Amino acid sequence: MFTRLTIYQKGLLLIALPLVVQATFVGLLIQSQLAALASQEWAFHTKQVIAKVSDVYQILSDACSAIGAELFVSPVSVDSTSRMSRGRVLMEIHELESLVSDNPLQGVRVREFAARAEPILRWLETEGELVGSGRSEDARKRVQVGAQLLGELRSTMHAILAEEKSLDQKRMEDLRRTTTNSARTAVIGGGAVLALTLGLSLLFFHGLLKRLAILRDNARRFAEGEDLRAPMTGGDEISDVDRAFHDMAAKLNQQKQENDLFVYSVSHDLRSPLINLQGFSEELNYSCTELKSLFHRADVPGAVSERGLGLLSENVEESIRYIHTAVGRLASIIDALLRLSRVGRVIYQSQMTDVSSIVARVVDSLHDSISAARAEVSVGRLPPAWGDPAAIEKIFANLITNAVQYLDEKRPGRIEVGSVDDHGAQAPDDHFVYFVRDNGLGIPEAYHSRVFTPFNRLHADVAQGEGVGLALVARVVERLGGRIWLQSSAGVGSTFFVALPSRSLAELRITVDGSSPFATALEGKAQNGI
Repeated sequence: MFTRLTIYQKGLLLIALPLVVQATFVGLLIQSQLAALASQEWAFHTKQVIAKVSDVYQILSDACSAIGAELFVSPVSVDSTSRMSRGRVLMEIHELESLVSDNPLQGVRVREFAARAEPILRWLETEGELVGSGRSEDARKRVQVGAQLLGELRSTMHAILAEEKSLDQKRMEDLRRTTTNSARTAVIGGGAVLALTLGLSLLFFHGLLKRLAILRDNARRFAEGEDLRAPMTGGDEISDVDRAFHDMAAKLNQQKQENDLFVYSVSHDLRSPLINLQGFSEELNYSCTELKSLFHRADVPGAVSERGLGLLSENVEESIRYIHTAVGRLASIIDALLRLSRVGRVIYQSQMTDVSSIVARVVDSLHDSISAARAEVSVGRLPPAWGDPAAIEKIFANLITNAVQYLDEKRPGRIEVGSVDDHGAQAPDDHFVYFVRDNGLGIPEAYHSRVFTPFNRLHADVAQGEGVGLALVARVVERLGGRIWLQSSAGVGSTFFVALPSRSLAELRITVDGSSPFATALEGKAQNGI
């Protein structure tokens, strides 16, 4: 299911799922916060009830104490004390009844508390009336009644306070629990969102990198001529690219087979008439020899003999020589085509190759040609490369041979073979850059783009060939996972650069056409380092 999604849809899923989970935990957190707030309000409500009950009792207790003291000190103010106490007590009791309206049992107790407070208020009023009528002695005798009524009120107050303290303890526990739950929800929610985000990210990028690795491996396999992996399943963009790559590879392989078949068919079809031309030209040559012997006979008139020998020497033999030359040239072109077609089918046995010994062997094999050209060849440090030894030898043999053939006869020839960094530093992307430099005829800049194109020759009059040597070298270098380019100026000389891997191609990133993605960096390093 997940593989059927596009990368865009997977990205949206990667964003949406953590957001949904986060929204869920935010909702739970808000719910926990609301519960905590409610618990806090109920805890405050309990403390309000306790405070109100205590205030009512304190007012009555203070009033009773004031009455007792005033009867013996200043009886004039007793009446005003009783009136002030009633007003405050009634107001406080009314608020208390409103506070406990949610608790029927406490409501009963508060009403009982109010009922027990009423006799105390009447006692206070009676005391005030007695004092007001001049009967202070009678008022003093009834002081103990107030103390008794206050004791009864105290017992009711204790029952109310006991219930509220029990409720307060429970509500404080609820408050602590909801606060803990809120903190736990926040921690768990944050951790879950983080874990989900990391998990989805790892899943997304692991799948993405794994599928990209398959694409890269298919590119390497295609570059090395190996069979591609089976097409990837799924409906994302990477699967589309993989399928398109398989289709492209199939079409290219089919086209390559058709090209090879065409080259083979053309070479086969051309070789038969070439053999006939060569055979008939030999027959003509033999016939010319026979005719010459006939014209040299004594019985042949002198004019006829002179005319016949002139025709044979000037026309027929020259024509036969042209036919021989054309046949040889056409045979060479056919051989070159076959060599080009075979490059892509050769299976290389790549390994760590001693480039230095290969170049030394190539230089030794060209000793006579180098001596004939009066050239000097110097070889610098050449680090080992990863590749097929025979293929690497073919590369340097062709480049050094070209350097010898296209030297300028007007000045002493100098050829240098080395690496871009003679101190052993590796080029970008684990490749070494080698060069073959000469001070020969050079190549005009306008011709640089065609140097590696088959059958293109600039100095055709200097050396023989069909113009496929550099094209073959370019194909071999690409098959090895490297790249070739040049710097050259007419009349100054040429430098050919070859970048070859320093380790297995399976460990390097190779593009579909076999060239490496570090071309610009390598060329810049070569231009700055040579």
